[in-house]
Amino acid sequence: MSRTASLHSLGRLALIEGASLIALVGIAMPLKYYAGLPEAVRVVGMAHGLLFLTTTAVLILVMARGHLSPLKSLGVFIASLVPFAGLWSHRMLKRSAAEAG
Repeated sequence: MSRTASLHSLGRLALIEGASLIALVGIAMPLKYYAGLPEAVRVVGMAHGLLFLTTTAVLILVMARGHLSPLKSLGVFIASLVPFAGLWSHRMLKRSAAEAG
């Protein structure tokens, strides 16, 4: 896979993972604590967990192939822990892909 394709794929994955974190924190957790629906956290939490692990594995692969610097990779990883920071990751990865050609 080319550098550009790797960065585009990682960017889309970061955006989806970020949206799952927002859904977990902003929708599922309030449903659990205010509406008494713990199933929401189980379902959304499982999906988010799988997306987080997949994103982390792809990030490590992209970095190992030299398609992304360790510093930018660290930034993407830290952003995956913060709600709405997936938007930053997506934009940064999109710019990096455009620079790669």
